[in-house]
Amino acid sequence: MPAFASLRQVDTERFLYEACLEAGVDFRFDAEVTGVEATGTGVTVTAADGDGWTAGHVIAADGARSGVRKALDIPLEGTRSEGYHVVVDVADPAGAEMSAERVFHYEHPAAGGRTVLRVPFTGGFQVDLQCRADDPPGTYDTEQAVRRWLPRLVGADCAHHVLWVSRYHFLRKVAASFTDPTGRVLLAGEAAHLFPPFGARGMNSGIADAVSAADAISVACSDPSRAPVAIGEFASTRRRAALFNSVAAGAALDHMRPRRWGRMTQRAAATLAPVVPRCGAWLEHAPYGPRSGPMADAARKY
Repeated sequence: MPAFASLRQVDTERFLYEACLEAGVDFRFDAEVTGVEATGTGVTVTAADGDGWTAGHVIAADGARSGVRKALDIPLEGTRSEGYHVVVDVADPAGAEMSAERVFHYEHPAAGGRTVLRVPFTGGFQVDLQCRADDPPGTYDTEQAVRRWLPRLVGADCAHHVLWVSRYHFLRKVAASFTDPTGRVLLAGEAAHLFPPFGARGMNSGIADAVSAADAISVACSDPSRAPVAIGEFASTRRRAALFNSVAAGAALDHMRPRRWGRMTQRAAATLAPVVPRCGAWLEHAPYGPRSGPMADAARKY
């Protein structure tokens, strides 16, 4: 079996949406949250169109620009990298047999010494180009710019099958609190933390946030006397896991944007990799940050 399976974000979203519909979830699109009022007995959420909803508890899983988090005035704390990355999804040319190998290419000569990650998915592959801190916006992240540099990396045939182009910064941000003061609103996913896509820390920890939040609310509903402990444990455990992921993402960023000695260490490891497999393994795994530690064990619990 292959070491991993990769899905495009649009496919992941489609599968989740279809599963929610099958489970009877009611969706309200274009309903921008403008207000949240939480008391000791429940929560009322209001939207820009004047509509509103009331519930005993609310899980805010409304993304990086969470209207719920902003309405509660819960800040995100952390940093953003100076340089940016460009992500391009490419469809396989018809009839082509493409490699199913994930490749992390340090200092790619065809990209002017910039680092390139290539990840396959069913029907295509994704290219992640790490731009430099002094690369002006628009130099690599527009569709016109992609048409200029992508053929040098994947060939002209593949470059004609671009599906999607996006840009992101290396974010390491965690909400100051994962609940409001009443314990009625619980933050999950990107409403609670922002990480770079390397290692899928955002989605994987977001799923764990959601499961833990649902479990805590289930306890609170079945036995209100246990609500403060259950909600508090959710908030503390998931925030500790988020802080671990933030530190791990920082280690990954230090590896991907190393200073002089770090770059020299990488080049030495690349030279030794053919005869010292451990060096090659380090070069393969280091860009995703550490996978183990006390907080990683806590995260796996949920």
